[in-house]
Amino acid sequence: MTETKANYNDVINSLQDYMLDEANIKRALEMKLESRNKPIIKSKGDNKDTNKPLKPALFVPREKDTLFWCLYVMKHGDAKYDMIEHKNIITEKKIKIEYVEKIRQEKQTVKTYKFATLTHIENNLANENQLDMKTFLTLCAVENLNVLFVKNKTYYELLMNDGNELHCVHLLQNYKYGYEINPVGAEQMKTTLYKLDNIDKPIKAMSGYKLSELVEICEKLALDVVDKQTNKSKGKKELYEAIIQYF
Repeated sequence: MTETKANYNDVINSLQDYMLDEANIKRALEMKLESRNKPIIKSKGDNKDTNKPLKPALFVPREKDTLFWCLYVMKHGDAKYDMIEHKNIITEKKIKIEYVEKIRQEKQTVKTYKFATLTHIENNLANENQLDMKTFLTLCAVENLNVLFVKNKTYYELLMNDGNELHCVHLLQNYKYGYEINPVGAEQMKTTLYKLDNIDKPIKAMSGYKLSELVEICEKLALDVVDKQTNKSKGKKELYEAIIQYF
């Protein structure tokens, strides 16, 4: 009898790793997250010099509306995102409609930040397939999230609270978006990239700038400040037109 009981215990112990208890479910989710979060975008030259640290990989959602799902992960985290088994258009639209109800209760926030009208945001959420940047930034304001949006050689910063958590969203090729939290190089990006004060109007009238300011903007946008044909420094008008063409 004792031997039978011992054999029974051995069988139970050998099956511990396969039982659906809380510890095993948590372990399975962590393994899934680890697999999904393998580097998607690597820094240039990362295969040539193994001594250089790799640039942190960006999380790029597999769904079509990458900006919306970046927002979802920003608000709810990786684990909750992974727990949504069917991230199809029906699930997505359901969450977006819930946001329509939420912004109607947050009309003052919409008016304060003026990224878009309430009508525009409602239409974008209810009727369009992909979130636009105006709606995205409004929802970040409603959710009280600190955001750094990086596009080419420019960035826009929305600071909603005094916390240390900074959500960085990058515009990638083919209008896809990638996300990382608390990027190591955030301060360097702010130093080297051109800051957008208005997401719709990236630059003021020419009269609002000194020549030196236009030179600095051109340098951040990697635009020539010297005429290649004459080898002379460009004037204020030439610099301003180059910036206008960039945007």
